[in-house]
Amino acid sequence: MRHLKIVAITALPAFVADAQELGWSYSVMAGAEYEPSYVGSDTYVAGPGFNVTADYAFSEQMQLSLSLGGVEAAYRLTPDSTILVSLEYEPGRDNADDEILAGFAEMEDTWEIQALAFREFGPLDVGVGLQQDLLGRGKGLVGFAGVRAEVVETERFELTAGANASFGDATHMNTEVGISAAAAAATGLDEYEADGGYKSMTLTLDADYAITDRTSVFASALVESYGAAIADSPLVRDEGSDITAELGIGVSFDF
Repeated sequence: MRHLKIVAITALPAFVADAQELGWSYSVMAGAEYEPSYVGSDTYVAGPGFNVTADYAFSEQMQLSLSLGGVEAAYRLTPDSTILVSLEYEPGRDNADDEILAGFAEMEDTWEIQALAFREFGPLDVGVGLQQDLLGRGKGLVGFAGVRAEVVETERFELTAGANASFGDATHMNTEVGISAAAAAATGLDEYEADGGYKSMTLTLDADYAITDRTSVFASALVESYGAAIADSPLVRDEGSDITAELGIGVSFDF
């Protein structure tokens, strides 16, 4: 396994929910996650997660975030509306995580550009976005639309729940679960060519508890149910599952 990231669904930048001082702020996160070995796998792998983030608030409307996984710029158009543009590192797939992947071509690491738009409706955040592979390494184009809601919010504890639907072009779908003639010969699975369209529905639950003003612990969970383009692939239908889950826990230090 390689390139694990902590499961943390943080759809909006910090300033959307909480006022913050102008200038630099920093955070370090460390933890672990448990996830499927590939999209639609019923084999799970566990590993560490780590991230360092540096945020710079230019104003109450604009913020820049730098992290080990890329860079993000957020701009608040109105008190209720925000747009984000980010450049993100997207890890490839480690074929050593599952025996069935030994017959497949390696999935390369890449960089993706992402654009999102959010709007708040009271305790609800509604958003839509697009994500494009910049290096042409098979991740293609992905779109998504979702909603996030604050379930519980106190001075130190926050619980949020969310749901989002994702869509992908044929390039993305086939990189994830397509089976070429060579892969079919190596694995014994039937050849499969996926169409673009609906990919999955994901439900998320995130909890964050502030131990002190600068130290928090968090836990995240998600369940993803795949549509036919993914679920009908023999890689998923015969070797995996059309419903998968992920879990993550960690601690965050702000300074």
